Amino acid sequence: MRFFSACRALAGAQRGAVAVESALAITLVLVPLCLGAADLGVVFATQARLDQATQAAVLAAWGNTAAASPAALQALATEAYGTAPPSLIMTTPSLACVCLTVASGQETSTPANCGGTCASGQMASYLSLSLSAQVTLPVPLPALPAAIALSSGGTVRIQ
Repeated sequence: MRFFSACRALAGAQRGAVAVESALAITLVLVPLCLGAADLGVVFATQARLDQATQAAVLAAWGNTAAASPAALQALATEAYGTAPPSLIMTTPSLACVCLTVASGQETSTPANCGGTCASGQMASYLSLSLSAQVTLPVPLPALPAAIALSSGGTVRIQ
């Protein structure tokens, strides 16, 4: 009979219920939110580093067209990006040239061979580059992929 009386006493007890409910709320709600915030922090920080590296390479190409070789731009982007993981991936910069002509107040551009001349108008050269990084999330959650591909790109007129 002692067992049944102890069970009846425990069934009506409310002591400690708030502590158990708080522990469940923290475990089931707040911990995943904090882990997701940590994942987002890594993604945002890496994207900011990519943008900084793109900006450094584009400004270097714009400011000194003679030194705008792919190797020099790669070195500048890598220096601006830093050595912390994930690693930086840079595609080979591409050069596109167009002939700019103005007629009736409208500027038009037609593709041209780089290094050539324009019959009517002015030659313009544009350098495009693209940087990317594959971010592996520190704490992958079921709703998110384990790796996220980030990219940044820029185009600058160099001539």
